[in-house]
Amino acid sequence: MALKPIKKKRLFEEIIFAIEQYIQEENIQPGGRLPSENELSSIFNVSKTAVREAMSVLSANGIIETRPGSGIFLKDIHGDSIILRVTSNLMEKRELNEVLEFRRGFEVEAAGLAAEKGTKKDLLKIKECNEDLLKAVQNGSTGLEEDYLFHYSIILASQNSIYIDFFKAVSTKIKEVIRISKMHSMKEPNRFMQAYDEHQTILEAILQRDSEAASKSMREHLLWNERKIWEIFESTKNA
Repeated sequence: MALKPIKKKRLFEEIIFAIEQYIQEENIQPGGRLPSENELSSIFNVSKTAVREAMSVLSANGIIETRPGSGIFLKDIHGDSIILRVTSNLMEKRELNEVLEFRRGFEVEAAGLAAEKGTKKDLLKIKECNEDLLKAVQNGSTGLEEDYLFHYSIILASQNSIYIDFFKAVSTKIKEVIRISKMHSMKEPNRFMQAYDEHQTILEAILQRDSEAASKSMREHLLWNERKIWEIFESTKNA
């Protein structure tokens, strides 16, 4: 396998995904040696700090082990997806399901309210956030922060202070779910652009002041995302 540089704006999760691809394509077996942190930093064209963070996550999840004076070695992962093992440990399945349910009810209604009550300034901000997401994806980033801000801008446009306060209160969990989704989407690069297109459909409905279409588009967007997450969890469990 010809390892390729990773764009500097990408997150440590993408380094993990690149390492997983390398392991699969090189057919590295448990006990096999991986490149050193310095070698990975050079190969992927990222900082040693980013590589070290990725390796720390892999080590904490029992995927690799570092042997002083010998190097980094792959442990027995029993056929699991490395990405799945890492992300499934970030949030318990029950908690993940609860956050997804919360978003489905909460953000669907907020999208409708944004179409009804959002100011011109609010709608411009939503549009800017989606444009920022497109730029981030085109520059090689997962667009995690930009994705979150798009959804948050819709909450703000709802003009409902209770919605805004609740969203802020659970923002850490919302971001964690988005991060899990982004990490899974790395296996389907087209999904990043699909998410942007779905956002665009939501945005257009809001701009047209069509609350029903805005809510419907948001619901479809969130449900598609949910289905994909659970499909990956189930396929990994049954592997």
